[in-house]
Order: sequence, then C-alpha cells, then structure tokens
Amino acid sequence: MLTRYLRLLLLLTLILALGAFSGMALAQEGEGESEEVEIEVMADDDMAMLSGRIVISFQQRDTQTWQALCDAYTALHPDVECVVELKPQEGYQEWIRTQFAAGTPDASYVNANVVADLVNDKAFLDLSAYLDADSPYSMRPWREDFDQGALFNMTDPLTGEMYMLNLETVQTLWYYNRSLFEQAGILDEAMGVAASPLNQPTWDQFLGWCDQLSEAGIIPLGIEGDYRSLWQIWMGWLFRMYADQYTRDEAEIVRCQPGDYCFREGVDDVWVYDPSDPYNDDRTAITFNPVRKIVALRDGVQRVDGPAWREMYTNFKAMGDRCAQDGWVGTNDAYPLFLTGEAAMRLDGAWLLASFEKDIRSLAEGTYNYGGVEEGAPTPTPSAADLAASVFELGTFNNPTMEGDEVDAPARTISVNIGFWGVPKKDQAQNDLEVDFLMFITSPEGAGLYLDNRLDPNNAEGGIAGPMALNDVELPDPVLAQRFEGLRLIGNTEKDNAGSYRSRGVADYQPTVREWVDLAQQYFTEEITLDEFLELYQASLINHLDGILDHMNLTHEDLEDPSKKPANF
Repeated sequence: MLTRYLRLLLLLTLILALGAFSGMALAQEGEGESEEVEIEVMADDDMAMLSGRIVISFQQRDTQTWQALCDAYTALHPDVECVVELKPQEGYQEWIRTQFAAGTPDASYVNANVVADLVNDKAFLDLSAYLDADSPYSMRPWREDFDQGALFNMTDPLTGEMYMLNLETVQTLWYYNRSLFEQAGILDEAMGVAASPLNQPTWDQFLGWCDQLSEAGIIPLGIEGDYRSLWQIWMGWLFRMYADQYTRDEAEIVRCQPGDYCFREGVDDVWVYDPSDPYNDDRTAITFNPVRKIVALRDGVQRVDGPAWREMYTNFKAMGDRCAQDGWVGTNDAYPLFLTGEAAMRLDGAWLLASFEKDIRSLAEGTYNYGGVEEGAPTPTPSAADLAASVFELGTFNNPTMEGDEVDAPARTISVNIGFWGVPKKDQAQNDLEVDFLMFITSPEGAGLYLDNRLDPNNAEGGIAGPMALNDVELPDPVLAQRFEGLRLIGNTEKDNAGSYRSRGVADYQPTVREWVDLAQQYFTEEITLDEFLELYQASLINHLDGILDHMNLTHEDLEDPSKKPANF
C-alpha cells in the first residue's frame, strides 16, 4: 500500500520539479516553432472503431481510479486494450529513460516533469496541436474543457507548445488545532486574522503564537527536517516561498530585455515592477531570461550571503528554535504529532482538507504508514497517543509574512496546477488514440468518474490535491468543495520568478542541493554559525558553476551574450 507520506512526496516531487522545470527549462524553448501534428476530427462511427493499446504508467499506486477509467473507456471502445501499470517513486526517472533508450516507449502516459531534458528534446507529444480539435466526449473544442488560466500556464509563453497536462490545483497553507489554540489563549487572535482579506499573520505574530503554545505545554509545530523535507517538501517549501519575498526586486536584473531572444512585444515592453501586486511577475506579465540569471550568479549580482539572506535565515532559525519540536532536524514524519494533538500547527498542502479524517482514522486503527519506512519493511508499532487519535476542528492561515529592512514584498505561497501527464511520442495513429483517452478523462463524464474514485473513502490510495482545472466539473462532496472555496489567494511563488532558483542549491542541481542541505542542517543544529553557513553556501554555488551550466544546457559561451538564444535550447 502506498503510504500517505509517499503520496505526499510524489505530489511535492512534482511541484518541486515544476519550479525548476518551468523556470529553467520551459524558458529554454525560446521562439522555435512547434512541430505540427495533423489531426482529423473523428465522427461517432470512427470513435467506436478506435483500436490499440493504452498503458498507464504514472508514478503512483491508485489502481482503483485508473482501472475504473480504463473500464469506462473500453466500454465505449471495445477494440482498445487499456492496461494499468503504475510505478513506484523509487527508480521512476530511470525507468522512463530506459523506456526511451530501448526505442519507442510502451507507456502511454508518464509524469514527464521528472525527465525535463527529454521534454526539451521533444521526445513527448506536443498536445497543443490537438487543442482545437473537437472532443467527442464534451462535444466542443478540447481547449474549452480546460480552465483558461490553467491552460495558459500549461503552454510555453513563447511557442505555444504544451507537453504536459496539469489538472489538479494545489495550495500550501498552515493548519492549526482550534482546541489547542483556545487552550493557549490565542484562538481569538487567529480568528481575527482569519476574518481579514488574506488570512495572513505577520512572522512575528506567528512566532508569538509559538511562544504562547510552548508556555501552555504544547508543541507549537510538527515539522520534518530530513533531506527530503529540506529539499522537496515542508521546509523546502518555506525556503522557496520566502526566498521569493526577498528577491522580487531582482526582476529588473534577470528579465528579458529588448533584443533578447525571449523578449515578448506587448508583454515585456509594458511591464512595470510592482511588489504590491502578487501577480506582477506571472508569466502573463513578464518573461525571465535564464541566461541572465546565471550571469548574475556568476558575477555575484545574485548572491546567497548578503543582508537579505542573513535576515531570512535568522527568521528561519527563530522558527526552528521557538516553534518546532525538539530534535526536528533529521525527523522524517512529524505528521502524527499534529494528528494526535501533541503539536498545534502543521504546514501542508490543501489535500489535507480531503484526507484529514481518513488520516486520523488510519492512525487510530494502527494502519497509518509512517514516513521514512522503506517499502516492505515492518511497520513501526503505534504509540498509545497514535491509537488514541480523534478528529478535531481545523483552522488555517496563509504564510506568515516576514517583515524587515530587506523584505521586498508580502509573502506568497505555492498555488499551482499539478499532474504533469506527458505522452511519449509515437506514430500518428497511436498518438491520436492516447490523446483521445485524455479527452475522455478531461470531459465532465471522465473527470467525474476520476473524482468519484479518487475521493472514495474506501480507496486507501485515493485523494486529491485540490479542485480540477476543468470546466463543468465539480467536486462531488459539497463539504469538501466548501473547504477548498474557503482558501484565500495570496499569489503563487512556484513559477519562473526572479530569484528563488537559488533558494536551496541552484535549479535542483543535486550536487548543490546536497551541499546546501548539509550546511543548513549544521546551521540549524548550531554546528556552524550563520556567517559560516552563508559564506560556505555562496562558495558552493560558485564552485559548481560548470555543473550548473551543464545541468541547464548552457555553456560559458552562452553567458557572453545573454540576448542570444543558447545553442542547446
């Protein structure tokens, strides 16, 4: 059984890769023209005559949902074989690469974000060529099945190409136990924040809540601090989101300038920096030049050892000292602390709104799968507190906004569409078949079946990240829909922005990530000082410049003229 922890890792691995992929890979496509795919719209009789084999190979374990979709599709197309062959997280990237190395992949659908280089090499089907074809399931052009904002974010702003479908909306936010907040005497203040337009406390206010919870004998925050948390999830989100707060003003340095290969007339020539606007640096408003970013990194214009990073990491250290449970650095699953009422707060994704009661039930029944346990290893013995877990009333708030001399703008959050469904390119007939299945899933009928199974309380591997980015598709559970509707939007950081690419290593280049994690853990456990941490982090990025360039398909020659489209883009 796939654990909740692993499901979370899969989701956030996808989100993580989005940050690196959209910011440093999709921008590489430049102004090249997309490959045309000739499409013939099929009549009803042609639909019934579809034949072939579909293989679903996503990185997950929810066989129930995908088998239900296969069964419904093959009922419409009896000459189509639909096979569910879902894959584990471990070795998934390597498995995809092996598929391509052996020739034409057998898989019809994979999570393509983990092989961004293959997407850049156009090994995946450009789905944009099908958007104007009529869907035989919704009886309208396929593009009209999608939320238009989500569709825009799935397409390259320079070329219009679309290599992945992102169909679920996710947002990160903070959860709290209302009973424990009341016990500590801070519930009224938190409710006052909740009544404000953004539901967003200040950082100092948040730290004050931690102090009052500690005084009441309550662990303020259950948080993880192992490698994966610091890089991919939980703490990793914080480093990415708050680096954004301190680097918004760097947009002028790294945006596409007049004459650059990526400059968009009507967009980049009218953009004006406005840190008060949380959408000021959305891809609809500005284009960033990845070459200018690395030039700025090389030349020391964009650094990680200046006053802004000093202020930010001082705040992070205060959170670790005043809020997190003892020994949090190295912890790989602190969620049970929150579920049992031992910890008052939890940073998580909006999917917790859909899984909270089920997670508590699994903990109390002794079926909770603890994070950090290898597949096949014995399940740890539940504690008495775990077995006594019971449902409590949740409260939520958005990222506390840091304040200080170096802050550029209010805090934002991760608020994106995820999924990253990619179709390995094959011959025309097979491409058409595999897109037809996607048209079925994205129709109201197919998406409704998807949601019914994902939200089935008896589906241990089910769950959703958030509402679907599809038209005429509603959540079947009105209570859950109301929970999602109550979230307040404060802007998204998980996109190509000015400076977050260097928030924990550079662009997810693993040698820089590993060194940063090691340094951060030493800093949080006071093995090194803040000065030492920042100095060593800055040196690490410069020492790895050659590897960073190779990772991003750049060369030193490309850096000499950032206005030109790099040869390998």
